[in-house]
Amino acid sequence: MNAMDHIPLGMVFLISVLAQVAFIEFGFRYGQSRRSQGKKAQLAQVRAIMGAGLGLLAFMLAFSFSMAQMHFDQRKQAYMMEVSAIDSAYRGADLIPSDKRVQAKELLQHFTRLRLETTQAARSADIDAVVEMVRESERIHDMLWKVAELSMEGGGDHEDTGIFAQSVLAMINAHDARLQAALFNRISPVIWLTLFFIALLSMVVMGYQAGLTGTRSSLATWALAVTFSTVMTLVIDLDRPNMTLFQMNQQLMAELENRMDGRPGDLP
Repeated sequence: MNAMDHIPLGMVFLISVLAQVAFIEFGFRYGQSRRSQGKKAQLAQVRAIMGAGLGLLAFMLAFSFSMAQMHFDQRKQAYMMEVSAIDSAYRGADLIPSDKRVQAKELLQHFTRLRLETTQAARSADIDAVVEMVRESERIHDMLWKVAELSMEGGGDHEDTGIFAQSVLAMINAHDARLQAALFNRISPVIWLTLFFIALLSMVVMGYQAGLTGTRSSLATWALAVTFSTVMTLVIDLDRPNMTLFQMNQQLMAELENRMDGRPGDLP
């Protein structure tokens, strides 16, 4: 996980706003001290640099938002893959020998409940619990694969038993895909540092330009800082595995658990 994952989202937003306002103020005061030496040509140059900096900042924000959205979509796709694989394995368990069928279905039911509990632990930022639950999930994978191996060694139809084995492999692949999407498909820290550097430098230039002219608007200053900080906060939240503003709908997994337990579903 990235270092910023441990900082509450509201704190990230507040720090970003205050930092940008502070850098605008610094640029304004420095511009005021240089006002007597300012010339029209210099002012025009500063305005051009300010426009280029803000334009580059907007481009970097759009680029980062696109990357974060792609990572969010990958997490959703991996989640759908896992739900489908668990469902297929549960149905495929009907095709293995009866002495292994009950054990396989109980393991799959436990695995599904564990997945829902893992999501709740991730939302509450209980990292230790999440790690332990992931390890428990991998132990269940091993037990399910052992069931598949023993079923293949039996005297039943190996083609039917192979369907269950393929579904277990699909579960393992989906699990790996979810880990990859949640923990490793992240926006690089280099991009974050570049984004914040460009943002703060642009704020300094904007404040400097206002200082040279001797006029500024407090409303515009705060509005710009809040606007950019809001977009940055959205990007940060989209890129985090434990999202705050964006929540991945777990209804399909809950519905699958209901079907396994014989309870009526909640889907319309």
